[in-house]
Amino acid sequence: MYTNMHEKRERHCSKKDGIPILGFGLIAIGSVFLFDKLGLIDDYWRSIIISWKSLLIFLGIINLFKHNSRLPGIVLIIIGSAFMLPELVDISFEIKQLIWPVVLILIGVAIVGKARNFKKREFKTQLGSTDTDDRLEEVAIFGGGKRVVTNKNLKGGSITAIFGGLEIDLSEADLHDDVTYLEVTAILGGVSLMVKPEWDVQVQVNTILGGFSDERRIYKSDSNTTTAKKLIIKGSAIFGGGEVKSY
Repeated sequence: MYTNMHEKRERHCSKKDGIPILGFGLIAIGSVFLFDKLGLIDDYWRSIIISWKSLLIFLGIINLFKHNSRLPGIVLIIIGSAFMLPELVDISFEIKQLIWPVVLILIGVAIVGKARNFKKREFKTQLGSTDTDDRLEEVAIFGGGKRVVTNKNLKGGSITAIFGGLEIDLSEADLHDDVTYLEVTAILGGVSLMVKPEWDVQVQVNTILGGFSDERRIYKSDSNTTTAKKLIIKGSAIFGGGEVKSY
């Protein structure tokens, strides 16, 4: 029953959830360019407001309003602010050396906070079950690698790649439920997923200056077999991307 209700809620929210936010974003961008053309922004603030650093912060704020994109939003705001801070405040060389260590700490805190909230959510929805051994939890920051998952009772999980890349092979794994959710976050990095060809995979990843493609081969199922299990891939790809493949 919970799975059906969850699917209905996702279908109701996923398609139109970002439309109002996109509209407000376009209004904000158009207003900035309008004020600039009218000469209402001086050169100093123009170089700050109309810059790639402001774009990162703006995209981060937009993602804060989207339930599945809050972590990418926080990371974009932190990175954009780190680059912009020296332009706004006259700070000493010693303080500048501390900016990026602090950035890494803040990103780490955001990832840990997200993981804890995700586990609390799972605890509530699984009728008190605290077993997380069957969940996929992979994080790559300024690094990466390849993982082969052979769990025959996989219950979903999350994959995060920030300034790095991960290749996850699920071709030897099996899904526990008829519908399983996997959350993917790729920021200035990439995620590659290898899945079983008979799985019904749906990619619902939001992309901003990035992409997430479905490169699977066409699988012709036997009409006498049972309905394929469904894997729904959600999340965000910002200045990065990913792909889904099958043998």
